[in-house]
Amino acid sequence: MNDFENVSELVNKTGASFEEARYAYEACGKDMVEAAIMLEKAHNKNNRRSDINDSLNSARESFRRNSRRAAGCAGSLFGKLCRNNVRIAGSREYFCIPVIAAVICALLLWEIIVPVVLISVLFGVTYTFFGPDFSKEFVFGFSKPSRAAQSAPTYTYSRQDEPCDNGFFNK
Repeated sequence: MNDFENVSELVNKTGASFEEARYAYEACGKDMVEAAIMLEKAHNKNNRRSDINDSLNSARESFRRNSRRAAGCAGSLFGKLCRNNVRIAGSREYFCIPVIAAVICALLLWEIIVPVVLISVLFGVTYTFFGPDFSKEFVFGFSKPSRAAQSAPTYTYSRQDEPCDNGFFNK
């Protein structure tokens, strides 16, 4: 057999291109078995590379999709924090700020804000969260009792209602 027939046979058996088969045939010293083994190894290596590239591409696409979803959620949260407000009030309304400003202050000055909020709640300051994203106002603090609870029932007292106390053991 001549070299052309050997290379053609390598192409038919391994499925490699003619140039690849000729290179492998010449690199292996015109040994058909070694050239076939070399072409198989190269083919397996390329398959592994393509499998790795496929998994990398799917991981990249998954990362892009998840990062877009996370960015959308973060944008929605930021929008809600900007649309809604916190009203700080006691005997009168002290001020009203967006929730995002309250969150930023709480993150930056948490050592000061936490004790101030807790102490102010004890002195009757309320923190009311309201806005288009709240179905009803959320109040943090002690609220004033309702009017029904404020108007206590009146009782009349007469001496006849008092039990008779005849000593230590109620003889």
